Amino acid sequence: MTAPLEGIHVLDLSWVMVGPVSGRYLADLGADVIKVESSRRIDPVRTLGPFKDGRSGPERSVSYHNLNAGKRCITLDIRNAKGRELVMRLAQWADVVLESFTPGVLDQLQLGYGELSRRNPDLIMASTAILGQTGPEAKGTSGVGTMGAAMSGATHQFGWPDRPPCGPWGPWTDAVAPRFIVASILAALHRRTRTGEGCYIDVAQAEAGVQFMMPAYYEFAANGKIPERRGVAGSPLRVPEGVYRCAGEDRWVAISASDSAPWEALRNIIGGALRESRFDTVLGRIRNRDAIDLAISDWTADKQSDAIESMLQSAGIPAHVVSRDGDLGRDTDLRHLGHFKKFTDTVIGEAEIEGPRCALDRTPLAETRRGPRIGEHTQEILETICHLPKDEIAKLAEAGVLA
Repeated sequence: MTAPLEGIHVLDLSWVMVGPVSGRYLADLGADVIKVESSRRIDPVRTLGPFKDGRSGPERSVSYHNLNAGKRCITLDIRNAKGRELVMRLAQWADVVLESFTPGVLDQLQLGYGELSRRNPDLIMASTAILGQTGPEAKGTSGVGTMGAAMSGATHQFGWPDRPPCGPWGPWTDAVAPRFIVASILAALHRRTRTGEGCYIDVAQAEAGVQFMMPAYYEFAANGKIPERRGVAGSPLRVPEGVYRCAGEDRWVAISASDSAPWEALRNIIGGALRESRFDTVLGRIRNRDAIDLAISDWTADKQSDAIESMLQSAGIPAHVVSRDGDLGRDTDLRHLGHFKKFTDTVIGEAEIEGPRCALDRTPLAETRRGPRIGEHTQEILETICHLPKDEIAKLAEAGVLA
């Protein structure tokens, strides 16, 4: 039995995160994904680390391996006419093309969807620009997921009301948008089996981020009110619901006990101030949130977060340790599900990255392999896909086309 996308070919013209993550999903599902890179202008994520054993180098970035696991890599200078022609030939081989250039750049290089689809009418192409391709501000606007978070409104909502906005950690929409991109590509592949037609998919990263901000937007649309930064977890209509400091350095536990049964169970466990009659009703708890949070914080302060989680979960109260990276690495459920996979590489030795993001009952997923080295498969791809003889490949290399 083969993986779901076995036989599907993907040409990955993207870099950093949003496009590579999308291609990684497709590789996990069995697609043959070829990443186009240049040794003169390498994928920036190769320079960002973290680096295995703390030693930097373009082949030592574990982040690169994680985002590009299972792919092959060809180096091409797409500013060169012969390099662009090779991209064209690979696009004829491809079922899907991914790209993350600033809008207009590929059109200037004559590698836009219009040009590629003339040679391959069945082609599905997905673009991942920050504002999409066609809006009044889209052309010439570039940016990474940090900008996408700001444009979507997410940055304004993170932080404390008396402090500047701090935004979600990292390039947020780079992590959000691939979920929309991959689903759209899978739908387009399904559509193509019925119609025989390819299509163009324009995913604006910022718009993908907006999907997660709808409650805040509708507060404004319905009531003309801009929600302020609250600095705490949970809904203002659910009490108690938040994160509480525990014993140890920067250790916290998340607790949600606003419904009747969990609330009564929590009162029984903590006792003391929580037994006051003013907390008997939902409205009373909402009005006295600060007092409830203080009582819970006093109770959690000298206890270990994992012990609190175990105690509350056994009483039917939703609670979980606020995980740090080390906690995730040791998480028994993630380990059981095979979320982390080890690989061995001659450059960095043994390292661990994420495995496939899903599991299927009836079909296997592709084996998790390390990310490719710069240009590792150039010769192989040019011989087997572009059908170039070795002497012609040597001439292209001498001319700097394969750099």
